[in-house]
Amino acid sequence: MFALIAFALSAPSNTTTEVHPKFTWSKCTKAGCTKVNGFIVHDKHIGDTKDRGTTGIDYEKDVGVTVKGDTVIQKLVNNGAFKRVIGSRLYILTPDEKLYEEFNLVGKEFTYTVDMSEIPCGVNAALYTVEMPARGKGTNGAPYGAGYCDGNCVDGDCCPEMDIQEASSKAMVFTAHCCQTSTSGCDTSGCGYNPYRDSKDKTFWAVGGKVDVSKPVTIITQFIATGTTLTSIKRKYSQGGKVIEAVQDLNDKFCNWNGGGGRSMARLGASFSKGHVIVFSLWAGDGMSWMDGGNAGPCTSYNVKSVEASRPNLKVTWSAIKFGDIDSTY
Repeated sequence: MFALIAFALSAPSNTTTEVHPKFTWSKCTKAGCTKVNGFIVHDKHIGDTKDRGTTGIDYEKDVGVTVKGDTVIQKLVNNGAFKRVIGSRLYILTPDEKLYEEFNLVGKEFTYTVDMSEIPCGVNAALYTVEMPARGKGTNGAPYGAGYCDGNCVDGDCCPEMDIQEASSKAMVFTAHCCQTSTSGCDTSGCGYNPYRDSKDKTFWAVGGKVDVSKPVTIITQFIATGTTLTSIKRKYSQGGKVIEAVQDLNDKFCNWNGGGGRSMARLGASFSKGHVIVFSLWAGDGMSWMDGGNAGPCTSYNVKSVEASRPNLKVTWSAIKFGDIDSTY
């Protein structure tokens, strides 16, 4: 996952108690799903403020984030106490608000519904997982969004990462990033599948396409295992009463992983078993052709400043987060 792109003029100097928005997700088995009443927390980095310390924020006013029940909405441009902020990065907290909620994905599936209809070229609506410590880092820890890491070592901290989606309304890719250890030797490029790029299917993820991004779509990612060993990552989409399967799984053969350089499904699974934190991210950048331009998508030019100026209220909506046994969440 690439850097959260944002700008701000200054940060508030006050120290206030963080009021985390309440957030509901579901834990599922074949017998049914149970609601979990957690919370959402923003990363410690807001705009140009690299560490907000114990400065509490108003989520809607300061970072353009609205949470209601099982739904999270992220707005692109916001003007609040941190002045002009572009995008946001969010995590799920446990019901006691002390730790990040961690998920062991091996042998499980992760499902959510997303509305991508407003996301243009150059804007990345991403949902991914990283091997962050449950308590976060430093004295402020998880309750103030500390401890971020990813496979591209953004903010200097490295860790294994699973990009369940990085997407605009023009193209979508899901990518696995292995690391040689929990904190080093990460494969920054990773192994990903993009239908436009890898199957030359230019109408798979498109307005009016096989997955019609003008409407909400439910995305199911299955982490297939033999025993406790991860063997492949399978993708399905549910929309309009139909389930569409991606033609390609991520596995050692497709990724050309043989264990060299610390890259293998088994190694990624070992990271999952330690617990991964869910990340909701919205960010923008002129260098997004790797995701939806060139051979990766139909976008031919990028002008993020124009998008920010003309469509500051564009948003992505995430809802109905479910985690559980294979084929139990949809």
